[in-house]
Amino acid sequence: MSGRSRAFCILGVFVLAAVLFSAGITPLYAKPMTLKVAGISAPEYRGTKSLYTIKEIVEKETEGRIVLDIFPASQLGDYTQVFEEIRRGTIEMGLIFLPSQFDLMLEVGSLPFLAGTGEGMQEQLSPGSVVYDIIEKSLDKLGVNLLRIYGDGFVGVGLAKEPKNPLKAGMTKDAMIRVAPLAVYKETAEDLGFRTTSIPYADTYSAIQTGVCDGWIGGSSQINYLSFRDVIKFYVPYNCLFDQTAYIVGKKVWDRISEADQKVILKAVNEQADKSFADSKAEDVEFQQKLADFGVTIIPIPDKEMAELAETIRNTTWPKLEKTYGKETLDKIKESLK
Repeated sequence: MSGRSRAFCILGVFVLAAVLFSAGITPLYAKPMTLKVAGISAPEYRGTKSLYTIKEIVEKETEGRIVLDIFPASQLGDYTQVFEEIRRGTIEMGLIFLPSQFDLMLEVGSLPFLAGTGEGMQEQLSPGSVVYDIIEKSLDKLGVNLLRIYGDGFVGVGLAKEPKNPLKAGMTKDAMIRVAPLAVYKETAEDLGFRTTSIPYADTYSAIQTGVCDGWIGGSSQINYLSFRDVIKFYVPYNCLFDQTAYIVGKKVWDRISEADQKVILKAVNEQADKSFADSKAEDVEFQQKLADFGVTIIPIPDKEMAELAETIRNTTWPKLEKTYGKETLDKIKESLK
């Protein structure tokens, strides 16, 4: 082969590679892109199972160009550490709680009585809503791309002792409960009538067991059954707060993925996110029954009293949260609920 022919051959290879790259087509010899995916829940939890379903779909439909390496049960660190690693790109993706120490606006999805049904919460925590837009923009400023929010379920109160006046907000419950160190949890619990303490989550079980506190708010009926059934005797499904996690990926990582493969990932994530809200409703019924079968007394809240609780909390608690999230932000969210 002459020098001229060899030059044309080499040029052709470069042109073909450029065309393949611009079209988002990965040559057969290209090394797969492996994304470490951090989860915080146990392997048997449905949120973790959703990651394995996404993995199967993505690896099949990208023909192995994208490989998801799943690490459940906080194997890569707690959610605050994982979030920082995702920002830096040392962990590529996760399904985790959004830590608000980076931006308080990441808490707005947990506003009390944001919606009264799973369908309503799906609407509030999905693309197109005011709440979702606030969270998405906050994450974008932090260098993180929000893929979707995952619905874990409505939150109730698990207690070792029977509360007084359980159906009336503002009336003393004669009980101290553990709350997460967030204004939205503390203000909501206290306006319901509970005294509060911010014991670390890891110490909550032993704190209830030894009487340091009387119970806790922050978990669905499933979490109360799986993790606290041995120390609680009562469960009140206030459904005042909604437990949620988020599928997130570092922006720099996301930008390295071809548009075609991004679409595959988004489609798989969207299917699991939409499914999560329906699953949370059925799951709540299932695990309230399991709690009852185990001997935990369920204190039901009739529709009329639930509506009164919601109205009281929105009128009492939301104004207190203006100093945290801003009056303009809360007014915008309220307007969107009408």
